[in-house]
Amino acid sequence: MAMEITNNYSSYAAQGMAGNTKKKETEKTQETAESSKSKNTAEYANGLAKLVPSVDFKVGNVCSSAKRGKSLTVNPQLLEKMQNDPEKARDMEDMIKGVESMSKLAEGIAKATGWTIVYQHSYIDENGKYHCRMQGRNDGMLKLSDKLREERKKNSEKLLERAKEKAAEKKEKLEETLEEKQAAEAEEVTAEKTEGGSAYNKAEQLINEKMAASKDGTIYLSDADMKTIIKASQEEDAGKTTVKDQPQIGANLDLKI
Repeated sequence: MAMEITNNYSSYAAQGMAGNTKKKETEKTQETAESSKSKNTAEYANGLAKLVPSVDFKVGNVCSSAKRGKSLTVNPQLLEKMQNDPEKARDMEDMIKGVESMSKLAEGIAKATGWTIVYQHSYIDENGKYHCRMQGRNDGMLKLSDKLREERKKNSEKLLERAKEKAAEKKEKLEETLEEKQAAEAEEVTAEKTEGGSAYNKAEQLINEKMAASKDGTIYLSDADMKTIIKASQEEDAGKTTVKDQPQIGANLDLKI
């Protein structure tokens, strides 16, 4: 009987050891897979960071709250989607490149109009939607008296309002001369002609208007705003293949206030 007990115990012990060994091997395999996945994600993120060399690239769930510097934070869930979906990856890479273009565009416009960008933080959420928060400082306005500052602000608002009115008038006249189908098909072209010309000029005007309208220097850009800037960036890149002397950012900006 003692022999039988010993044999059963040995059998149970052997089974237990085998089970523990198999469990450890499974856990080790899972750890290796997770480590490999984490490494691949880090390498992928490093590759994306090269698309935005002028900003600090981060992976996280919220936009940076720092009061200085420039950053782009991408949601980790979005990174995973990009790694598994080539089409999503292409769209988001265009968005990330757009952040770089927007950063340079904003700096150029700010410099041309007497502004300084204090901080600029972008965030792309898990659904691929773009959000941006910028803080600008109008160095020129700081040097003016309260009276001159108010006059300049009013003049700026009048110029913007006048430009919008002229654009609306031109658009109305054009639509009157076109048939309904032609007007629908040419709506995008008409908007470009009446609102400032090329997509690049529209992007420049967009940021300039945001700065002019800002009361405390805080500027917000939406997903739709970024798509306008992406289009401008793509148009500019295409133009470089045929035009040698591309105008510098902010070079054609003429504000007389």
